[in-house]
Amino acid sequence: MIIKDFQIEKIINENKGFLPFLIYGPNEGLIRDHIKKIKSEYLNDVDFEEISISSKSLDLNPDILQTSANSISMFNSYKLIILESFKDKHMRELESVINAAPAQTMLIVKADNIKKTSKLRKLFENNALCYALACYEDDAKSMMRLIDNFCKENNISVDRDIKNYLMQTLSTDRMISFNELQKISLFYTNANTTPNLEEIKNLLNDTSSNNFQKMNESVMYGNTAKCSGIISKLLSEGNNPISILRSLINYLKRIQKVKVEIKKGSNFDSAIKFLRPPLFWKDKDNFQQHCIRWPLNVIEKNLSQLLDAEIDCKTNSKLSSILCERSILAICHEGKQHFQN
Repeated sequence: MIIKDFQIEKIINENKGFLPFLIYGPNEGLIRDHIKKIKSEYLNDVDFEEISISSKSLDLNPDILQTSANSISMFNSYKLIILESFKDKHMRELESVINAAPAQTMLIVKADNIKKTSKLRKLFENNALCYALACYEDDAKSMMRLIDNFCKENNISVDRDIKNYLMQTLSTDRMISFNELQKISLFYTNANTTPNLEEIKNLLNDTSSNNFQKMNESVMYGNTAKCSGIISKLLSEGNNPISILRSLINYLKRIQKVKVEIKKGSNFDSAIKFLRPPLFWKDKDNFQQHCIRWPLNVIEKNLSQLLDAEIDCKTNSKLSSILCERSILAICHEGKQHFQN
């Protein structure tokens, strides 16, 4: 059964028997946040034993899942089993536990961005007694909700400029965004000052954010030397290759959206009003040049290539830095053609 995040609490409160959840998607931070809430909020009135099982453990001992589910704890009334990095070859063991439905047990299968056709998704989505929760990257709407909830919970008031800045700066990964917002909370809690944009920028170390923007612009202008240097700097600062790719992906998506609106008949100034978060005024001139010079079909082709590169980085983590730089520089090389004149 497919569910939304707001349904989790009700499901748990109404059933303390066997509860199997699949929590999956590209937003690793949001997955961890849901599991954290389940443990700290939804199970706060229950004494539970937590058991973590990896696919490697199942490879070494295929019976470990069933044994863990059926064992009886002498000290806890409830059991939480978290299964990570699950492989299709262990479907039989998983199905066996779900069919047995051990009492007083919650099973959480944690997975990344699995396809709709996967056996794992089909098992949880098509079974009325199982629950599948997708955790996709935060979009503009969920990002704004996150910021508003944070301000309300911490009694912090921010103006529109700060909200727009946070919308552009925060990660699409929920946990990274949460950690950034915590910096603001620690700084302004019990303080007698009102948050201002420059302080927020300093708190969140705007250097990386500026470097991402500079990289995107260098790519679009075809400045390969500058682009390569910025990528090296971002990687040396500990930025994930996937986050670097996603920065350019998001930039190209914004160009794509504006060009589509222009194709419908809007002028540039009208078209950028559709962007969420709004375009910063200081980035407007460069962004306009990129919209003018880059054809829509080329933007869409490169978006597809970047998405493929992201998948390659996920499946070849040891080569992710090389794959990231190679794919971005290939697009940067195209940029030279569009700005030769």
